[in-house]
Amino acid sequence: MQNKKSLLQRLLVIYITFFIVLVASIAHGILPNFTRGAAEGVEMGNDIAENWKSGIPRMIYMLSDIQITGQPENTVEVEAAPGMKISANIKRLGMVVEQDAPGSSVLALAFRSVGGSAWLYALVMLVPLLYLGIIVLMFVIIHSLRRSIREERTLDKRNVWYLRTIGLLTILAELISDTVNWAMNSRAAELLAGSGYTVNTGFHISYAMIIMGILILFAAEVFAIGQNLSEEQKYTI
Repeated sequence: MQNKKSLLQRLLVIYITFFIVLVASIAHGILPNFTRGAAEGVEMGNDIAENWKSGIPRMIYMLSDIQITGQPENTVEVEAAPGMKISANIKRLGMVVEQDAPGSSVLALAFRSVGGSAWLYALVMLVPLLYLGIIVLMFVIIHSLRRSIREERTLDKRNVWYLRTIGLLTILAELISDTVNWAMNSRAAELLAGSGYTVNTGFHISYAMIIMGILILFAAEVFAIGQNLSEEQKYTI
């Protein structure tokens, strides 16, 4: 029994550590971008509403984090100290596109404020919800582990399904983010054609997040095997 309790305690430490790292990564990587995007979205929404009220509807949308691989030869010169020269090269670009949209409703314009597409808007809004689901499930697992240690019993089978769900949500969130980035870069490449800017339109995946999701799924299966062996041993006795 002591070995089982020690195992549960180690699992609890691992889950809490993973939870802290996950929350820290969201806080440093996702929340600032989401907050900045929300502020820009509010300002853009006001512009859309004013244009619509004036009787001249215009679609305004953002294309963010555009990866630039080539630019016009006239680089930006930055003022520096005497005897020093600084040239700034653009590697990433944020764009705001505005175009006529006669006959469009203000609601339709609002839902096309990201990438000029309603489905891109929906995908961007879905990613934070997926991460929120991961955080909630981590809380549930940690609470279940604490209860298992306190009551000195085996882990709840539902934790296996929670872990599998977390792994799948992690992979799904990453693939959705990569799809959104690819779609925005592709649209930007069309708009910037002939401008001298070259956009990277390749589909890029953050393999670190994919590997993390796979490792979580692997841990869930190891968890499930351990539970099955424990149950078989109990019935044998």
